[in-house]
Amino acid sequence: MNLKEKVAIVTGATGVIGRGICTVLAREGMRVAVADLRQEECNRWADEINASGGSALGVVVDVTSKDSTRNMADRVLEACGRIDVLVNNAGIIVVKSLVDFKEEDFDRIFAVNVKGSFLCAQAVASHMISRRTGRIINISSVAAKRPGPLQTAYAASKHAQIGLTQAWCMELGRYNITVNAVCPGFVDSPMWSEELSPAYAPAYGVEPSQLIETVARANSPLGRPQTAEDIGEAVAYFCRADNASGQALVVDGGHAMW
Repeated sequence: MNLKEKVAIVTGATGVIGRGICTVLAREGMRVAVADLRQEECNRWADEINASGGSALGVVVDVTSKDSTRNMADRVLEACGRIDVLVNNAGIIVVKSLVDFKEEDFDRIFAVNVKGSFLCAQAVASHMISRRTGRIINISSVAAKRPGPLQTAYAASKHAQIGLTQAWCMELGRYNITVNAVCPGFVDSPMWSEELSPAYAPAYGVEPSQLIETVARANSPLGRPQTAEDIGEAVAYFCRADNASGQALVVDGGHAMW
């Protein structure tokens, strides 16, 4: 698919990985719907993209709400006339031992990471089916391939996103809609600084601020973390690719090779 002037919705768009995805897609000539929880933040990020020569609009969405996801799709269709790509990037994590994990945290993670992907896909699917073209890209995680300890709900939710990817690939292929997943590895973000680093740094004998570099060196052949734009490049590939579907591309420097 030629990406020039195509329209992409990116959820969780104001976060670190979301910004990387939006940056790359805008650079490719796509019009990007910056979708996240706070309209003001969405508008500011969309304004930055527009000021740098891209094309974007801010759209508020709570991915756990059916009404909100439908409103998001309607808003983008009203403003742009089409939806070519959905990137399900919104996601959260809680890092805690099995015995200490709270039921409400488990439910919240599945509501955002899994139900959110489902509701957003459902909101755009009829439009894509009617046009007989589209791309759905789920941002999963290396945890779907090689999870760590203390990731009970997060790892399970990211495995679930791979299941959604494969099921939708089988269902939507007849309409020329591809469905794929990207699995980020070690990307410096609040998920690392606020959750993963404080939990895992003592085991590595380093300060939390040093953890991501330490883990990447110890666990990946390339020995370095990934950037948000690395993830954006993988998303752009799946946007362009006409004959790849049902795949999960791991971008982690070689950490998980299956």
